[in-house]
Amino acid sequence: MARRGENIFRRKDGRWEARVFEHRENGNKIYRSLYGKSYTEVKAKKEEYYGTVYQVATPAAKKLATFAHLAECWLSAVRGTVKESSYTRYYRNVHSYLVPAIGKYAISGIDSALVGCMKDEMLSHGGKRGKGLSEKTVSDIFSTLKMILLHASEQGYSAMNIAFIHSPRRKKKELTIIPKDKLELLEEALLNSDENICLGILLALHTGIRNGELCGLRWEDFNFRSSTVQIRRTVERITDLAPLSKSKTKVIISEPKTDTSRRDIPLPRALCRYLKEHCKEGGNYLLTGTDKPSEPHTLYIRYERFLKRNGFGQYTFHALRHTFATRGIESGFDTKSLSEILGHSDVTTTLRCYVHPSMEQKRKQMENMFGTKIRGQKYGL
Repeated sequence: MARRGENIFRRKDGRWEARVFEHRENGNKIYRSLYGKSYTEVKAKKEEYYGTVYQVATPAAKKLATFAHLAECWLSAVRGTVKESSYTRYYRNVHSYLVPAIGKYAISGIDSALVGCMKDEMLSHGGKRGKGLSEKTVSDIFSTLKMILLHASEQGYSAMNIAFIHSPRRKKKELTIIPKDKLELLEEALLNSDENICLGILLALHTGIRNGELCGLRWEDFNFRSSTVQIRRTVERITDLAPLSKSKTKVIISEPKTDTSRRDIPLPRALCRYLKEHCKEGGNYLLTGTDKPSEPHTLYIRYERFLKRNGFGQYTFHALRHTFATRGIESGFDTKSLSEILGHSDVTTTLRCYVHPSMEQKRKQMENMFGTKIRGQKYGL
């Protein structure tokens, strides 16, 4: 059974077949079939074919090349050079959104007006059951579009300047951090529970660790002598591109998202002692206590159940990370250290997205700056 948009399928005689095409100078499409004994073999042949066609196309053929053709070539070029999770996201953006919308157009015919119409269409009813896609999803699709057009331009194709492609403005969500009074109650509830999930929540609260990184933590990642934990892997669920897979998704364990995400985090000594008391066998995962990891979605569900069971409001798991960052700044953390602990590549991300000073903190800073002096006069407040 062929996976949608891939044009690879199993024949009745047991062989695998991939359908490919290229543009000729007279404007015609030439279709060909590639054969192999397995999906992997024929997939490799398809990628090699498109990689060759991409490089040797004549100037006339380049003018006629469709977006669908170049998107397929680009996917073949980047496969193996990016993380599996990134590739599956690119693949989904190409085959689920971009090719259905503009795949038939010549790459030279894609302009700002066409892209603008596509953006409006996606935002209004581009999702399931005619519902609009979110600004975040459309922004991600447009990021993939820009990469394809830029790569095509570098290969000599007449592609539009990506500077004229404007992603939708993402609405800034008001993310609620956990107030100090509830923070103390939450910590107390976590310490009074013997669930593995509570160890994870407690750790996230004191380190700002990402959910996928938390799912990937094993006990062997903790160094109780130096009071540190090392972040070396992350767990995530991605689309399964295998053609015979019974499931649409799969869980993978991979390296952290960036080089700066691969880091060692110092732990408060009190927290380190508490974790050491609950330490299990080194190879086991922190959240499950077994040799199999939990996944982010399961972590979300267990976290929400814990909050509801203990009478806390609705705080997203990501709010723990934001709360840690905000409390860090309020307690005097220098921005560079905080940024490295969070695994950010630069401090701008930390300050722009993760720090939410409270009115209490703003008032405190104003008082520290001005005190009770106004134009040389003192007021007894």
